[in-house]
Amino acid sequence: MEIYKDMIEKLKFHRNIIINAFIRKNYYPSSQEVNDKLKLVNSRIALFESYISKPGSYMNVKELNYCFEMIAKDIEILYTVLEDILTNEFSALKIYIESSLSELESKAEYYRKRCDEEIHSTTLGTTVLFQANNWNVTENDETNLISLGSMDLIQGMEIACFINFKENEEGEVNEKLLEGLDVVFQFDNNDPEKSFWALPYNYNNNSYKVPGEIGINNYELLVPIISVVNDYVPIEVAEINFSNRYKIAGGLGGMQVTSKKTGETYLYKFANAENAFIAPEDCFVEFFVLDANKNTHMEYSFTEQPIATNFSLSNGKIDINTDAKRIFIECQKGLAMFFTLPTGKVYASFEDPVIVNSKTFLYKGNWNIKDFVLREYVRSNTSPYKINVFIKSSEDIISKLESIYIKEVTS
Repeated sequence: MEIYKDMIEKLKFHRNIIINAFIRKNYYPSSQEVNDKLKLVNSRIALFESYISKPGSYMNVKELNYCFEMIAKDIEILYTVLEDILTNEFSALKIYIESSLSELESKAEYYRKRCDEEIHSTTLGTTVLFQANNWNVTENDETNLISLGSMDLIQGMEIACFINFKENEEGEVNEKLLEGLDVVFQFDNNDPEKSFWALPYNYNNNSYKVPGEIGINNYELLVPIISVVNDYVPIEVAEINFSNRYKIAGGLGGMQVTSKKTGETYLYKFANAENAFIAPEDCFVEFFVLDANKNTHMEYSFTEQPIATNFSLSNGKIDINTDAKRIFIECQKGLAMFFTLPTGKVYASFEDPVIVNSKTFLYKGNWNIKDFVLREYVRSNTSPYKINVFIKSSEDIISKLESIYIKEVTS
């Protein structure tokens, strides 16, 4: 029998109900007992089936509330499935559409609006500069200098640069046009130390960090009693600045260990030389390193090579080259490990919160974590730049140029 995405979400919902039913009887079921109950569930139909009320009968408020709850859950599952489809199956299509947008001024208003929508909704990030016509060009032999004007960039932001050329009727760019083509972006600041050069974004995912640092404010939060509302934990704060970005780090000095067999997640203390971690079963280990000094290297030690990691196993060190470095390890049973971190702090989780209003976040993660740090990325520090694009080509490249744009990369 084929299993569809909505069926998986319904089975997750029924699984929680079954487990809670056992627990209310002070009995902790095994995975087999839960699975036996799930086999009796028809996951192909909606959670809400029907409600019959005869004229003159009393209104059963409890039953009605349950019906509304099931309808809401059905809608939530529908949106979860749609979000998964849009995010995972169409992201590549969005990027392709973006790369083939037509020159704005030569197209109808429909294409102008479509271009803006596609550029701003792509999964890569937000457009900070876009130009598709009225090129300000200075020619010097085979080099064309295109001035894109001046703008302020946020210090510490990550950017990617794009340049597109017109396609033929087959939807391809002339190969002869690309032969010997050399393109580079110049970001010129009055302070030479802040000036930099950038190559166009390609399959190597070239992106660049604007000199300077994004201001970071950390606010310690404590949720002594977990109050779950629709699978989220509400967290109250003093004030939220909607122009800034926020992350929630949880579980100071801890790691999340997820069983490959059951999918259950547990909290463990960070594995250091005094407290090595030994995998009790095949599992996934995840933690995050925050606030480490620049050029920090975290040393690792394994009794045997793990199944997979998100870092190189070539030299016994992990480069902590971002303000929040994720460490992921797929372990086999019996694997022992520990890490040596000279600077920085370790957290078990690091997630995007959902902003409800100016004073409330929603956290959806490991509910066993009760100590949180709200991390605010302040985006008020900017630097002015004159932006130029140098294109070296023996062809008449400007007439073939379609668009140039710069995006802020968001993770």
